[in-house]
Amino acid sequence: MKKKTRASIELPPKLVPVFAGTARTRFSYGGRGSGKTRSFALMTAVKGYQWGNSIPPRKGQILCAREFMNSLSDSSFEEIKTAIQSIPWLDAYYDCGEKYIKSYDGNISYTFSGLRRSLDSIKSKARILLCWVDEAEALSGRAYDVLIPTVREVDSEIWVTWNPESKYSATNERFRDKIPHDSKGVQLNFRDNPWFPDVLEQTRLEDKEQRPDMYEHIWEGSYLVYTEGSYYASEMRRARDEDRIGKVRYDRGTGVVVSFDLGIGDSTALWFAQFVGTEVHLIDYYEASGVGLEHYVKVLQDRGYVYDQYVFPHDIRVRELGSGKSRLETLDQLGIHADKVEIAPQLLIDDGIQQVRAMLDKCFFDEKNCEKGIDCLLNYQRDWDDNGKTWRMRPNHNWASHGADAFRYLAIGYQPYNQNWDKPLRRNLKGVV
Repeated sequence: MKKKTRASIELPPKLVPVFAGTARTRFSYGGRGSGKTRSFALMTAVKGYQWGNSIPPRKGQILCAREFMNSLSDSSFEEIKTAIQSIPWLDAYYDCGEKYIKSYDGNISYTFSGLRRSLDSIKSKARILLCWVDEAEALSGRAYDVLIPTVREVDSEIWVTWNPESKYSATNERFRDKIPHDSKGVQLNFRDNPWFPDVLEQTRLEDKEQRPDMYEHIWEGSYLVYTEGSYYASEMRRARDEDRIGKVRYDRGTGVVVSFDLGIGDSTALWFAQFVGTEVHLIDYYEASGVGLEHYVKVLQDRGYVYDQYVFPHDIRVRELGSGKSRLETLDQLGIHADKVEIAPQLLIDDGIQQVRAMLDKCFFDEKNCEKGIDCLLNYQRDWDDNGKTWRMRPNHNWASHGADAFRYLAIGYQPYNQNWDKPLRRNLKGVV
């Protein structure tokens, strides 16, 4: 019988309760310099040690996942290896090679995986005792839907660490908005790290002075307000500075224009706008997924606005294979008739983005009713080329795309200031029937 010995490790005090006792899910989020990644890396090895040395020993793998991983250098491999080698009793238990980590007794092995490109292969992985998802902010809802049921060994655990960017990310919704049953988690920032290095303190103070827009996100774990690579950051910052984001009242004497981005198996977004003189008043925003067109018609009815025009993307004319009807025909049957429908021209995305930029300086946003729509515009960004380390000349398709696309259709599909517009402005102010 093995003789029991007591070993000690050091963790930031706020993380101690997270790793105490049993839990299905353990998580931590926050800003830079908090020590959460290093602590979780260390604790994967501790947990593996405990399992491998239990009586009887537990055998299986520790899966370390990220959304993007093109090579082992993009993974948490080095972080875990360094943590193991810093603790003599862990270093004596694990064999750390150039491209592998496994216990000498063969009970525990590490696997590293990028979920974006190998999500389906995760289903076939056997005996996952622990899955740690680092840099989890970008992980999709579908990735969680596949991953979580795959970690199904008795008493297996899922750990998640991330730097928050959006309140609408799948990670935020799963682990902050609706905290899972049998979970332990905490927000961790630089001030919670007893070993916060002086060199990072200098960087932090420089960011606070020179990059105040990004400081709260980088160091305090706040949501990202102005996203790097954002198409509309300057225009939205100007709207905020000019007090054009606040309370915007519905003008009952002016018709409402509704622009749609219709998703198929994806989110559908609606902007509610009033064109008042030279101003564009954004009075409301709505987004949902997994429901039919009749749901959105009911949303229009329930809002109680008087509608002047509905702007749709060009593909609304496409006929569905099952019914043989186009969505335009379906909407007509639901009460949105063709005489009040405007179909946005099929322009290049870059041309549409330029028209949005031109319109944004005329826009006033209701901050409460349009909260998510505003966040979509702030977070609509260029796609990042991880290999070339540069921004691609195309948008990144993420949660912000639907609201941004619906706004683009508004900008290109309804232009009351263009005297050459090929149709007269309609003022048939009738609600949905």
